[in-house]
Amino acid sequence: MLIHSAYYIIIFRMKKKIAIVTGGARGIGAAIAQRIAGENYHVVICSRSQQEIDDFIKTMSRLKLQLSGLVTDISKFGQCQRLFNFIQGLNGELEILVNNAGIYGPIGKLEENSYLEWEDTIRINLLGTVYCTQLAIPIMQKRKSGKIINICGGGVGGKDPLARFSAYYTSKTAIAGFTEVTAAELAEYNIQVNCIAPGAVNSRFTVYLISQGRNKAGDEMYTKAIKQKKTGGDSPELAARLVSFLISNKANHISGCLLSAKWDKKGELSDSRTFTPNLYKLRRIDNRNFWDHE
Repeated sequence: MLIHSAYYIIIFRMKKKIAIVTGGARGIGAAIAQRIAGENYHVVICSRSQQEIDDFIKTMSRLKLQLSGLVTDISKFGQCQRLFNFIQGLNGELEILVNNAGIYGPIGKLEENSYLEWEDTIRINLLGTVYCTQLAIPIMQKRKSGKIINICGGGVGGKDPLARFSAYYTSKTAIAGFTEVTAAELAEYNIQVNCIAPGAVNSRFTVYLISQGRNKAGDEMYTKAIKQKKTGGDSPELAARLVSFLISNKANHISGCLLSAKWDKKGELSDSRTFTPNLYKLRRIDNRNFWDHE
């Protein structure tokens, strides 16, 4: 009996720590995937492109990191199910989900946008996050712990809305609200859910914005994008470092928050005694309620 007990303990300890990073083959997602894999996780990335997955895993092979990839269109629930079925065969436990995959969608005035492109943006940015989170929850509930990180961005939570990017901004504002709701629902299971704003990172988004031209993007955003491309923009490592902190036990007191990878400092976040969650949520600063639920 003792031999069997020892055997099962060894098998349990051999189980891999698994993390999923959607859109993890390039840009911010790739930086996050590499950082998490470097912390002894088996990271599963997904992308709509097999070539991108192969290229990223080949690049990372020299670092001897544990990485797998699966072609997945997260806007389709069935494909998200296939992704989660895939991780069941990895002899591990899902501990981390990073919902990173997203698109800009149509750029320009709302009345000039394609409604089909608008729908695609909501399906990928918002519903893709919802689908993957919904599938991750039962797994994390069973083990009574987990970390879910959603990528927000787009200036959500800042002083100005992102005019001419209505589909993108709307989807990312919804992500912030979704983060708060799921964090509240999952608190009793020791599952923390947060979203982060990665900063102005040079990526395919920047190239796409510039390609749309000044008339669609507007003078301010177009000029910023041109300058950002020349100067290099913010490093994707800022987001990767914040994710690394949030998935650690040092951040167990943080949930339901919208955090800036560029402006929010680790020192301000790490002390559970002084951390004030409402500073990192979408709230009126005068604390006025719009709904009397007492």
